[in-house]
Amino acid sequence: MGDILAGPLPGSSGLTRRGFASLALAALAAGTVPVPLSAARAGGEAAGGGRLLPRYPLAPAGSGWDAFQALMDYDPRDDADAPYFQSRVKRARRIAPFAATQAHPALDPVPGVASLSDCYGPLAAGIPEETLMRRRHGTPLPGGVQVPRIFTYHDIIVGWRGTGMIPNPALVDVAHRNGALALGTIFQPDHRLYDGSAVPMPEVARRMVDLADYFGFDGYFVNFENGTEAAEAQVLDWIAAMRDEAKRRGLADFHIQFYDGGTDMNWLMRRRDGRPGQAFPDSAMLDQGWSRYGGPGNCCSGAPVAPLEVRGYCLANGFDPRAVAYFGLQLYPGPGYLGAAAPRVIHPNDGAYAYGGLQVYSVEDGLRTLLRAVRTSLLAPGEGAGATADRRILGTLERMFFSGQSQNPAHENAPDAAQARAYLPGPRGRHRYTDHDAAAPKPTDQLNLPMTYGVANFIAERSVIGAFPFLTRFNTGEGDRFHVGGAVVADRPWFNLGIQDILPTWQWRVEPMAGPASHGADLLAVDYAYDTAFDGGSSLAITGALGPANATRVWLYKTALAVDGVPGCVAQLVLKGQGAGALRLGLVFADAPATPAWLPLEGAHRQALPGGWSRLTLPLAPYRGRTIAAVLLGAASAAAAPLPVDIRIGELYVGPPPAGVTMPPPRGLTVEACAASVDGRWAEARLRWAPEPAAAYHDVYAAAEGAAGDDWIWQGRVTGTAYHVTGAPVGTGGQVRLRLRAASHGPQALPGSPAEVIVMAS
Repeated sequence: MGDILAGPLPGSSGLTRRGFASLALAALAAGTVPVPLSAARAGGEAAGGGRLLPRYPLAPAGSGWDAFQALMDYDPRDDADAPYFQSRVKRARRIAPFAATQAHPALDPVPGVASLSDCYGPLAAGIPEETLMRRRHGTPLPGGVQVPRIFTYHDIIVGWRGTGMIPNPALVDVAHRNGALALGTIFQPDHRLYDGSAVPMPEVARRMVDLADYFGFDGYFVNFENGTEAAEAQVLDWIAAMRDEAKRRGLADFHIQFYDGGTDMNWLMRRRDGRPGQAFPDSAMLDQGWSRYGGPGNCCSGAPVAPLEVRGYCLANGFDPRAVAYFGLQLYPGPGYLGAAAPRVIHPNDGAYAYGGLQVYSVEDGLRTLLRAVRTSLLAPGEGAGATADRRILGTLERMFFSGQSQNPAHENAPDAAQARAYLPGPRGRHRYTDHDAAAPKPTDQLNLPMTYGVANFIAERSVIGAFPFLTRFNTGEGDRFHVGGAVVADRPWFNLGIQDILPTWQWRVEPMAGPASHGADLLAVDYAYDTAFDGGSSLAITGALGPANATRVWLYKTALAVDGVPGCVAQLVLKGQGAGALRLGLVFADAPATPAWLPLEGAHRQALPGGWSRLTLPLAPYRGRTIAAVLLGAASAAAAPLPVDIRIGELYVGPPPAGVTMPPPRGLTVEACAASVDGRWAEARLRWAPEPAAAYHDVYAAAEGAAGDDWIWQGRVTGTAYHVTGAPVGTGGQVRLRLRAASHGPQALPGSPAEVIVMAS
């Protein structure tokens, strides 16, 4: 909950937020204009953001602050900070399940994952996590920042850390890009929100739906614990009022997930008006106590309940338990608990039964805790400790959680005898655990549970790749520098989950070229590389020594792409490195999924690009009339001597021949406010511009007045219409030039004219 028109902006000479917003909108209508440097230098600098850092909507504002009254007084259209936290990425529609390309074909495709998620988290201990929860983008704090990379299995992503009603827009962006719902959290709601004692309840419901509509998210996770039955009945009516209001507005994706600290489905998914299949919420989270969990702090309050009993309730009342009942798994004390409890909900790998979905809470917390406990033991030979090593190790742990202990989602990942013994419950069939304390570790710490099964052993992968064109640069949403078109445009670390590409469906489904008969320990390795990128901060790395005995195939993307509807359809790869001649592109077709078609890259049309990159183009005309169900990469060599392979893939494109479309210049660029650093060398600025439907995102650059063409410094990339610049250089003449350039969804669109504005330093 957050700051609400709390008074004058720092350094704004008494200008209120309402007045500031009016000026900003007027400037947007006027177009590009020079703006004098604001005197906005009063007040202390916000952590990591400067004096002009936009305040998170409805964030607490000091002593005496009344969250309910703040909500009732709040209108985001009058808040000059609100546009900086809007998500404009619409939720992508997912393709239909296709068992033949699933990592485990027998899995039921309906059950999914609902997560209570961090957007970011500090990797170094001792840094308050709240520091990053309300940041859309930025440069990492000391020690690095956690940026999640696997969203393939999620149906619902709840912005949890900080329990804010408005989820981080970067989390909304990446959820929607991957086809998942993004929910804010209403934590222990104030009784005035639902009982009508201060404001009529329907009016509050309208206000809640308005927030979701304006900021671009899909509804709420309503966390109501320890209330009376009468109060819970009022909360359920309030939930119904929000859903009715969203339906009236035509918000088809609006979703309420309900949690009351219990496992009684008669309350969690209570029928509304006695109608079969009609409940107050859309889905429910069962408290972790369903599995006899006894976690740290004597959590949890829900009584044990058998998943089969939950299924029976749902079927008797017209619900599909696989779609509405999410069984809670408390994972922040240790992510290995997934393997101990999830098999009771879904039989791993073969789909023998599936009683509901999995609610994972909170994976990011658990992975960070595990990282801090094991980071030294997981350093590679000669690898120094630090943020770079942490990012690699955290990526390994994340894959182990989602893809299983082998880090391959197509493997069985079943526990061995010792691991199975570690999963056995204690006395009275209850799982009793303690929280991990590095200073006093205990055998009962949940962190000691092994990670065996991964999410992929229970949940079928999802995909949104169902129409041309499809483009990815394997940009994970973080990096040590930033690249555009193969050139480095900023040489500083950064993070922004909101511009993460659609990453590979399977991380990493690596098999022998001939098929999955062997796990093939000596196969080529695949991972993200941060040493170079074509666009963004990362690329896909394929490394190892290739010989006749270890030909390798890598499953990248699950798709449903009909080639027949696209004249001249092509596939393109942008790559560089050693051993690229051994690569080939693999296409799995829906009409013959067991026999991929392999297209050699050797001999493909090649276009030289900056930075040593090459774009290879492969025509897909021979496959007209067929549907691509998966995209793979393969590598094979018949040479007796091992072939060193060290390849970076910077871009993959499938679609019509890219046309040289020129993007229009951004409209309405203006500087809302600007402030210089104490030494006068650097400036921060708040930029706004008008929406451009054709733009996938906008890149922001800055240069000192009089700078040459190569002196433009990339400041950031965003999918919205507002950006907070933090590192613009101030020239000797006291001026700063800011540039905004739109980029399209295609790989070869011409940059087009940027919009520029000059800011005067005073």
